[in-house]
Amino acid sequence: MKYIALALLSLATLSVTAQQKKKTVKKTTAVKPLLATKTDSVSYAFGRDIGGTLKNLEITNWNKELIGKAIVSALDGQNSLIEEDQLRMVIQSAVTEAREIKEKENLAKEQAFFTENAKKTTVKTTEEGLQYEVLVEGTGEKPTRENEVTVHYTGTLLDGKKFDSSLDRNEPLKMKLDRVIEGWKIGVPLMSKGAKYRFYVPSKLGYGSQNMGVIPPNSILIFDIELLDFVKDAV
Repeated sequence: MKYIALALLSLATLSVTAQQKKKTVKKTTAVKPLLATKTDSVSYAFGRDIGGTLKNLEITNWNKELIGKAIVSALDGQNSLIEEDQLRMVIQSAVTEAREIKEKENLAKEQAFFTENAKKTTVKTTEEGLQYEVLVEGTGEKPTRENEVTVHYTGTLLDGKKFDSSLDRNEPLKMKLDRVIEGWKIGVPLMSKGAKYRFYVPSKLGYGSQNMGVIPPNSILIFDIELLDFVKDAV
């Protein structure tokens, strides 16, 4: 979202500023070995890193013993059991298959959630499939998709994991509604100034099958949004 771009801009600015200042030499502190030797610590660190990367692929069927042997053979410069030009194809096929399985699982969970959530008397559903609850009703006019809105919001996944919050930064988000996800374009215009709504955004109105890092493909997004203000005809 917008804060990511701002964060990158801030880092770039700091980098330029730092380069303009007189360079200072900092002493580097040697890292003490956490295991028996430095070699052991480095080896373990790289092993953990490789394992973490593989775990994030969400492939469930591993031959862990063979993974270890393959790493050793590569380190020793031995010939691969699979032709080098086939390795990438094998990896890509496995990653694609794992992603498709995960997407199907998430879509099944999504359908079950929205079916059950719709039974709550406090939950309303739009024709597009967006569900919402009115936490605090506002007063006055409502924004349109063409307006610039100022909001406080907190975004969480279905498991309660928070992936973003303007409240944590103590800085409201100001943005034109035509630049946000479809769920916001549909939901925020339902609100008047001062209103607080909770939106349950299906993946098709969020990021779909895209992998957004902290937001897995086909994820339900839950947003608590407070509409602070909006400006008509914003440039």
